[in-house]
Amino acid sequence: MPGEAAAAPHGPAGCSDARRFELELEFVQCLASPDYLNWLAQSGTLNNPALVNFLDYLQYWLRPEYSTYIIYPHCLFFLELLQSEEFRKALASTAVKDLVHSQQFFFWQHYRANRSAAAAAAPATPHSAPSVPPQQ
Repeated sequence: MPGEAAAAPHGPAGCSDARRFELELEFVQCLASPDYLNWLAQSGTLNNPALVNFLDYLQYWLRPEYSTYIIYPHCLFFLELLQSEEFRKALASTAVKDLVHSQQFFFWQHYRANRSAAAAAAPATPHSAPSVPPQQ
């Protein structure tokens, strides 16, 4: 509109880097939903080479400086699994989707108990700062 300053795109994605970050974060977190993954597979979207390349690009979310923004951590697990063509094809099956969903449910249902049991079984060690890996 006249008199209003139009926001110019800042990058090749046609939006600012901050907006691209938000959009990619939202998409990655959607990958935590087995129903959404099943829909992508059944619609043939997971067979699209452009999406496969995009999923490969999105693996930067596995790095700690980015994964801290993730609310649904299963999305990172599924992001890794989606690198496999076999997994992408299997997701088109409703039975596989139901199996993935039930396994995801059982993980969350027993997560606290499993963590508590593992912590109780671990030997007591004094806390120290994590070691820094050597530079390459």
